[in-house]
Parts: sequence; C-alpha cells; structure tokens
Amino acid sequence: MESSKRDEWTYNDPHESEKGVLLANRIHELCDAGLLISENYEPKNLRPASYTLRIGDDFIDGDGNRKRLTENDISFVFPKNSIIFVTTKEKFALPFYVIARFNLRVNWVYDGVLLGTGPQVDPGFTGFLSCPLYNLTNSDIAIQRGEDFATIDFEKTTTPLADLPWQERKEIITAARDKELVKLGPEKHSFYKVPALKPLQHRKAHKIVSSLLEMRDEVRTWRNLGIGSLIAFFGLTVSLLSLGANLYRQNTDMASKITDYENRLRQANDRIAALEDHVNRIPSVSEQNAPEKPSSKLANRKGDSN
Repeated sequence: MESSKRDEWTYNDPHESEKGVLLANRIHELCDAGLLISENYEPKNLRPASYTLRIGDDFIDGDGNRKRLTENDISFVFPKNSIIFVTTKEKFALPFYVIARFNLRVNWVYDGVLLGTGPQVDPGFTGFLSCPLYNLTNSDIAIQRGEDFATIDFEKTTTPLADLPWQERKEIITAARDKELVKLGPEKHSFYKVPALKPLQHRKAHKIVSSLLEMRDEVRTWRNLGIGSLIAFFGLTVSLLSLGANLYRQNTDMASKITDYENRLRQANDRIAALEDHVNRIPSVSEQNAPEKPSSKLANRKGDSN
C-alpha cells in the first residue's frame, strides 16, 4: 500500500466508528498498510481477534550473555530453573489510536514456562518487543528460532485530537516531547515519542541471575519455617483438643457423679420420710401403760345393775 496511506492511518483511524478489540480482518488491513506489525508479518499467524508472535533472533541466556540465532544456529537450550530474555521476530508500528497486549501461549504455560510482560503497549510504539521467560520446571527446554510463543491482541482507544484534521494531528504529535503534556484548550494529551526500540534495547548492564537457585533456597527456607510453624500449630491444637477432651470428660464424670449423688440423696430423703411416717404411727410408752377404759356396753351393764 502507498506510504501516504500508512502515514495518514498512523494518525487517522480509517474506521473511526468501530471500537473495541480488532478482529482478524482489521488487523490484516492495518498490517497490509505497514502498521501494527510493520516487519515480518505472517498472515497465517492471524487468529480471530489476535496474532501469534514468534521467537526472534536476539536473546539473552541465563548467564546474561547476549546471543543471536542464525540459519546455522537455529535453537538454544533454556535451562531448568532459569531466566532468559527473548525478542519478537515481528517489528511493531502502532497507530496513535491502538494499544496492544501480549501474553504467553497456553501450551507454554502448561509446560511450566511463564512470561513477564507489562500491562500494555501504548499507542505510537515502534520497534521490537522484548520480555523475560521463566523456566520453573526441573527440565531443560529447547527454544527454536521463529517458534510461536506468544499471542498479541490490539484494541482501539478514543480518537486522539478528534476535532483536528489528521495532518494537524501529525504536526502536533511529531512536535510533542516524550512525557510532556500537550495542552489544547481545556484538554491535555500525552503521546508516545520514544524512538523505535531495537531488540533487547532496554536490557540493563547488570548480569542476569543465571538460575532460580537463590529464589528456590529462599522459598525452601520460608517453606521450612512455614512447615515448622504449621507443625507447632498442629501440636498446640492437638494439645488444646486433648486438654479440652480431658476437661469435657472430667466435667461429664463430675456431672454423672452429681446426678448419682442427687438420686441417692432423693432416695435417702424418701426413706427418712417413710421412717418418720412409720414412727408417727407407733403409740408412745405412756399410751401403752395406761389402763384400758371399759367399753360403753360394760358401763351400761353396771348402770342397769344399780
């Protein structure tokens, strides 16, 4: 496509009414114009709403050495428990109304590899993407040149400088400085003005940790401390449960004894009451020694004789 079309579409959305994640047809349209993926675009890597990224030539091994894959040296070993940096084969040129997000393919995650990425790629970004890979397994992994490893999707933003013709947008954005807010009327704007990034350009000079042994040892230390604390906690819990069980057993026994004593006391009270009733029925000694009174019939007889 003509360079003038690419220049215009960098600042002016040809389908401004469409918002959201770009589908394959829109991704292909912009890539065909030299945008989104400006170099090494492969149509067969298109997905319904994303694009599959490939391993580029430049990488940094676990010892911090910068290396490069070639046609004669097409692979390298990703050591177990190590960190490396890789670069995408694709070069990017995002329009000023599109952001991008990328992440590792699921099959790599299933194989125990993780990808460290930022939250998003800002509008206007140009250059190659670089990212660290973490091999969390206990096995070495072979990395092939051009191998599919990540998936990237693109999403439209609000329209930058919507009220201006695209030529004026280009002038304002081109004149803007990185991290400097551009004030137009009541609105303030920020535009990505970093030059095109080369592969691994932001890699710092310090040596990359060649393995995760230190991290593993630290995790192991914390794990041992955690296990010790867990054992102590379980021991304390068992002791408290045993103490509680003993107290419960003693309380149960005591309650049973108290109930038994109450029953015995109730029975004793019943016996005492029975004895008192029996005693009350027995005549006293004086009553037993007193002369027997004559019956009324005997008295009548004596009266008749008189």
